[in-house]
Amino acid sequence: MARLRRGKDAILSIVVIMSVLAVCGCTDGGGDGELLSVPSPDNRIYPELRNAECVDCHAPQYHSLENGRGKHAPLNCTFCHIQHGYLPDCRGCHPETHGATVIACTSCHPDPHAPVERINNSALNSSRCRSCHVPQYEGIEESGGLHSAFECDHCHIQHGYLPMCSDCHGLPHGPDALDCTSCHDPHKPESIEFDEHDNSQCARCHGSVIKGTFIRKHTRHADIACDMCHPEHAVTMLCIDCHPGHNTGMSMRDCTNCHRIGHVPLEIKYSTDTTSGVCVDCHAEPFNTMLQSGSEHAYIECVLCHPDHGMTVTCASDGCHATDQSHGAGEQCNACHDSAHDLTVE
Repeated sequence: MARLRRGKDAILSIVVIMSVLAVCGCTDGGGDGELLSVPSPDNRIYPELRNAECVDCHAPQYHSLENGRGKHAPLNCTFCHIQHGYLPDCRGCHPETHGATVIACTSCHPDPHAPVERINNSALNSSRCRSCHVPQYEGIEESGGLHSAFECDHCHIQHGYLPMCSDCHGLPHGPDALDCTSCHDPHKPESIEFDEHDNSQCARCHGSVIKGTFIRKHTRHADIACDMCHPEHAVTMLCIDCHPGHNTGMSMRDCTNCHRIGHVPLEIKYSTDTTSGVCVDCHAEPFNTMLQSGSEHAYIECVLCHPDHGMTVTCASDGCHATDQSHGAGEQCNACHDSAHDLTVE
């Protein structure tokens, strides 16, 4: 009796399994692997139904499919719903589209009948966006600047929406620089990449600098590409990388004491507290002459007589050497004093 009961249970199990397989369309009972034609609720042959016939019961889905964008729109309903009531797994056609870690397709594509429609789901956050947008997520994490403080939907108010930078930033580089993305990756806005040796690209944002330096006073620096001195945006090479110093002990700080503007290096400027020790690097000969002559000028700083580079004050200026009767009118000092650095009277 127990053996007979086990046999009946086995037969019943086989019947149940075959029934399930038949409903799922996994067998046609004939062994050729074709789907069974399961009748629709009104007994019409299911695979022969057209989309327009499905609308009677499935109007919302029908209209989403008709009005939606993407490759689902031209498909027949029975392409995905191979049997009435069958809900396919997206991964049957789209295996690991966004990587193996993304399983719940409907968390971002809530309507499979319009899968590429813009997503506006308040439940989504930046960590969810990371599943599909890894490079952008990592970029904003590493060097997003002020952008890294925002959630993705601060800029992308709908899925696929790309905002205009000027919506938040206006036109900081003027009306000629409209294509922000030619220099800035919005997810890494401070990591600016530009084409090699393309000065015109730099000029779009730095036109005022160019006019105020290279155009105002042309030097050899005006004839070389910007990236020769600025290999990366906002990075400036040291003068001594290209120009050996006036002595072996010079540093970049020593260079900038006199060469304040790298674009116009021959326009030398220094402050009133610059010491003569800075001047001697380039002007050793007059400096040594002054020391050897025993002139009292050796005890004052060069800037007192040369307030601007290349300029020399007159002997009587600022009351240094007021004329007196013993020197006559005192207008031709160099008639007797050949050099201010050597006051020996000839």
